[in-house]
Amino acid sequence: MQAKARILFVDDEERIVNLLRLMFRGTYEVFTATSGAQALEIVRAQHIHVIVSDQRMPGMPGVELLSHVYRESPETVRMLLTGYSDLAAIVGSVNEGEVYRFISKPWDQEDIRATMAEAASIGLMDAALPKPARAAAAPVAAPATAARPGLLLLDDSDNDRAQIAGTLGAEYTVYHASSIDEALLVLESHDIGVMVCEAQVRNRDTGELLHVLKNNFPAIITVMLTQTADSDIVIRLINQARIYRFATKPIRQAVLQLAVSAAMKEHVRCLTDVRWAARQRTSAKPDLEPSVAKGILQGLKALTMRWRLFAA
Repeated sequence: MQAKARILFVDDEERIVNLLRLMFRGTYEVFTATSGAQALEIVRAQHIHVIVSDQRMPGMPGVELLSHVYRESPETVRMLLTGYSDLAAIVGSVNEGEVYRFISKPWDQEDIRATMAEAASIGLMDAALPKPARAAAAPVAAPATAARPGLLLLDDSDNDRAQIAGTLGAEYTVYHASSIDEALLVLESHDIGVMVCEAQVRNRDTGELLHVLKNNFPAIITVMLTQTADSDIVIRLINQARIYRFATKPIRQAVLQLAVSAAMKEHVRCLTDVRWAARQRTSAKPDLEPSVAKGILQGLKALTMRWRLFAA
């Protein structure tokens, strides 16, 4: 019999954690905390598979708590519960705490149950092997041609592409695309480890492409460029396309370099641990017609062959 996942819900409103406990106590081993400090005590005392924290809490906001959990228990799946839209906090939660998903208040019963089931499955899978064996577990062979993974820059601004290439070109092989169609051609022809891209290029949402890539080629890691105040778009991209890091425009050279460096390390980690690659996939589906997803994959036949282990 499989052990139950240990889930920790954190919210300074006791009625919220009590409600969540009642919802999930029959499915998981549920822990609750009403402060960040209390939550950290539990994380240090128990192996928590999933933590769900509210953002707005006195003393220690959710972003700070999840950042602490990331450092102390990196394999714990981290999710943020939020009832408001604050772009800075959202971006910070991804860059500092590597948040897996966002759950909005008020939540939809069916959605939150599905999200918790997905997170618990990943948490249990990651805990199945003893720690010393994890780094070498289930190695996935890198494509034979990939001596040094390239970086794909998808942005329809010539000036921004030139600036970013100037920042990153000395360390990485940078390929340029100013449209999704051009990006598909690059992905088809070259081994790409990291994508740096805008949320929209030429008035077309990149989320469709990123979602298909993430579920079929999870080792391609995304750094999103953003200058928008629309936090709903950012949350949607995180939930549906597993954005790994954010970098704001105008470009800050040091911030972008750090984000891309971390993303490339994540790419390598996905190549050497199939379970870590599985964490990259997402069941959250965009409003994507099957024909659109099929068309994207049709344009990536060579990539599918190179990453057939991931596509299986």
